[in-house]
Parts: sequence; structure tokens; C-alpha cells
Amino acid sequence: MSTGRSGKGADLLRLQREANEQLVLAGLRAHEVADDAVAAQRRAEGETGELRVREEELRATAEFRERLIGIIGHDLRSPVSAIVMAGSMLTRDGTLNEGSAQLARRIVSSGDRVLRILSQLVEFTRARLGGGFELKLTPTDLGAVCREIAEELRISTAAEIRETHEGDLRGFWDFDRLTEVISNIAGNAVSHAAPGTPILIHVYDDGDTVGAEITNQGKCIPPDLLPVIFEPFRGSNATERVGHLGLGLYIADQIALSHGGSIAVRSAGGVTTFTLRLPRSARPSPST
Repeated sequence: MSTGRSGKGADLLRLQREANEQLVLAGLRAHEVADDAVAAQRRAEGETGELRVREEELRATAEFRERLIGIIGHDLRSPVSAIVMAGSMLTRDGTLNEGSAQLARRIVSSGDRVLRILSQLVEFTRARLGGGFELKLTPTDLGAVCREIAEELRISTAAEIRETHEGDLRGFWDFDRLTEVISNIAGNAVSHAAPGTPILIHVYDDGDTVGAEITNQGKCIPPDLLPVIFEPFRGSNATERVGHLGLGLYIADQIALSHGGSIAVRSAGGVTTFTLRLPRSARPSPST
């Protein structure tokens, strides 16, 4: 009897020791897992910190680059304007022979193209870094804006420009900025219109908003370009006039947004239409 009891006691002690050993090993493994988790967390925090620093560096680099573009664009406009003015004076002087006069006209034409590019760079930088465009709001007639641009295009191009005005076209907007919007879109339409087809400018009253549709016939905008048509520096120049950087539609869109308005485009069946819509009293978009 005593021998049986002592054997059972020995078995219980052995089982207890094994259980204790398993508990100790489990505790050690738990500590190892915890240590590994802490180490992984620290590595993740370190990598996150490095990514955050890298992101800040990239943002600072991009901002510096855009500021530099703006400064260069602004500072170059004065000397280029002087070159254009001098060339214009030479063409009107009447003392140049035909060969020299042709060179002077080429200087004026090239200088005007450079000025357009510089102006777009400055506007692009202002929109990207300044959060939109500063507006000088005054009572403005969108019909008058479109009429002015149409007259300019009739003088500078051979295209037929047809205008229709409908209803009350007045609002509280920035006249000069809207002139830039209509000029960019209408000039673009002229460039891509099929020969012999008219450019249609329809301005209309739509209650609390005023709209302007600019339509041309010709090759449609590729479907893959439509979703990014208003993004800057697009890879395709399918919708931009010669001498531009792919910024014209971006700037027009940003000006519309600054007014609380929008620009939309549809292009199908050989017809492309850009539609500008503006609230009668400019309400800047939260994104600007």
C-alpha cells in the first residue's frame, strides 16, 4: 500500500515539474513574441518617420520648383515685352526693307508666343501655391465678355464666329479673369475646328446661374483624354494651341472654380462643346 502511494506521489511530482517547465517555456515564448512585436513596432515607426521626412522633402522640393517657375515667368515678361515692343516699332517704322521687316514681324510673333507661355507659367504657379485666383468682383455681363473675345478672334483668325445671347447675362464676377477663360476655350476651339466650319458661342440665362457654351466641329477629343482634360501639363497636346504648355484649360478651370462655377466638356460625333457655368454671385469653391 505504502509503495503504491509513494509511486503515485512520484508521478504527481513529475507531472507537476513538467507542467511548471511548460509554463516557464510558454512564458519565455510569450516574452520573445512581445519583444518581437515591440521591435517590429519600432521598425514600423522608424520607417513611417522616414517616409514622413521624405514626403516633406518632396513637398518642399515641389513647392520650391513651382515658386522658381513663377519667379522666372514673372521676371522674364518685362524684357520679352520690351523685345516685342521694339519689334512692333520696327515693323511700323517704314524704313526697313522687306527682308528686314519680315524678320521684325517674326520677332514680334515669337515674342508674343513666349509671353503667352510665361503668362501661363505665372498663372499656374499662382493657382498651385496660392490656392486659386484672387478675384476682383464687379458687376459683369458674360455676354459682353464673349462678345469682346469673339471680336478679337474675328480680327486675328479667318474662322467664322457665331454668337447667340439669351436672357439676363449679368452677374458679380471678375471681368478680366472671365475674359481669360473664354479666350482660352474659344481660341482652343478655333485651333481644332475643321476648315470652313463655324465656332458657336451661346451665352444663356439659367436662373441663378449663367452659362456659356463654345462649340466647334472637327476631330473629337480622344476618350482617354477626357477625364484628364483639365489637368496641367497633359502628355497630349491634342487640345492645346501651338505655343502653349497644356495649361490653358487648367487655368480656365481653376478660374471657374474660384468663382464657384465649373467647366464641363463633351466631345462626340465630330462636335466638341465646352460649357462654363457661373453662379450670379461668385462663391469660391472650398477647394480653392
